[in-house]
Amino acid sequence: MKFSPRVQMIAALAVSTVLVTSTAVVVGTNYVTTQQSAQAALFDTLASGNEKVTAVTQRAADLELAITNAQNILKDSSGKVLDEASRQALEKSITQAQQTLKLQKAQLVKLKASVSSLKTPAPLDVLWPYGQQLRAQEVQDSDTTSVDALVKAVMALGGGIQNVQAAQAAWQAEQDRIAAEQAAAEAAAAAQAAAAARRAAQAQTLEQTGGSTTPTAPAPPVTAAAAAPVTQGFSAEAYVTALAPNSYVVWDNGMCARQFGANVYLCGFATVNLNGSNTDRVPITLDSSLTERYSNSVGVSVLVHEAAHARQWWKYGPSIMTAYNALVPGQTGSMPVEWMADCATIVKLGYSTGAYTRNCTAEQLAEAATLW
Repeated sequence: MKFSPRVQMIAALAVSTVLVTSTAVVVGTNYVTTQQSAQAALFDTLASGNEKVTAVTQRAADLELAITNAQNILKDSSGKVLDEASRQALEKSITQAQQTLKLQKAQLVKLKASVSSLKTPAPLDVLWPYGQQLRAQEVQDSDTTSVDALVKAVMALGGGIQNVQAAQAAWQAEQDRIAAEQAAAEAAAAAQAAAAARRAAQAQTLEQTGGSTTPTAPAPPVTAAAAAPVTQGFSAEAYVTALAPNSYVVWDNGMCARQFGANVYLCGFATVNLNGSNTDRVPITLDSSLTERYSNSVGVSVLVHEAAHARQWWKYGPSIMTAYNALVPGQTGSMPVEWMADCATIVKLGYSTGAYTRNCTAEQLAEAATLW
C-alpha cells in the first residue's frame, strides 16, 4: 500500500512516539529502583550515624570523668612521690586526653549536624535518584569520630593513675619505714594489733557486717557477637581505676566458679571496711581465669557496677548501708546498695548487669548520676 508523503510522515511520528514511550517506561523503572536503593542507603546511614553519635557521646563522658579523676590524683600526689616521672607521664597523658576529647567533641558536633541533615529531604533527592545515596555517602566519608580513640585515652589515664598511686605507695612506705624506726617497740606492737583488727574487720562478709558487696553475676550473652570486645588491648585495671581512683583490682583465680558454680559466665565484688573511712581505697575482686570476658560488653557492665560501689563508698562512707533505703522501697540490707549500683551502670552505659535490676525510676537515676 502506498501513502502520500503527509501520511508517511504521520506514520513515522507514530512509530517514534511508541519508541519514546517505551524508553520512558524503562527509564522510569530504573529511576524508581535506584531511588529506593538510595533511600535505603540513607536510612541505614541515619541509623548507624545515630548509633555512632550515642557511642561517641558515652565514651566522651567516660573520658571527661577520667580526666577529672586524673587531675585530682595529680594534685593530691604533689610532693608525695619519690620520683616525679610517673606524675610527669600522667600530666602528659592528661594533656593528650584533653586534646583527644576536644578533637572528638568537635568531630561529634559535625557528625550530629550531618546526621541531622539526613532527616530533612533535599530537592536533589527528588530530581536525581542518586541524591540520597550521595548525601549518605558524604556523611560516612566525613565522619572522623573514633570510639577507640576515646576508650584508649581513658585506659591511658587509668594506667597513669595506677603508676602515680604506686609511686605514692612507695613514698608512703618510705615514710612508714622512717616512722617505724623511730617508734618504740610498744608503739609498734600497738600498731600491729590495730592493723590486725582492721584486717579482721575487712574479712567479714556483707551478710555479717556489710563489708563485702554481694557478688555480681550477669546472665551470659545470647550469642558471642552480643558480647563483642570493646577494644583491642583493653585493661580492666586501667578502666576501673579511671572510673574510680579510690579502688584497685584484686585478681582471684576461679573465684566465680567457687561463688556460683562451673557454668557462671562472669562475676565480681567490692569490699569495704565499715569501721573505716570513705577515704580508704576499695578492693574490687575479679576472676583471673575469665580475664578476657571483662573486655566485652557484659564484662564492662560488671566493671562499671563494681566501680560504682567504690564511688558509693567515696560519697557515703560507713553510712553506705542506709543511704539508699528510702530510694529503694521494699529492699533491705545490701540490696538497695546493689540496686543503685545497677542504676549507676545504666546511667553510665545505658544498660546494667541485670543482676539486680534493669529498670530504675527517674529519682533513682538522678541519684545514681551523682556518683559519676
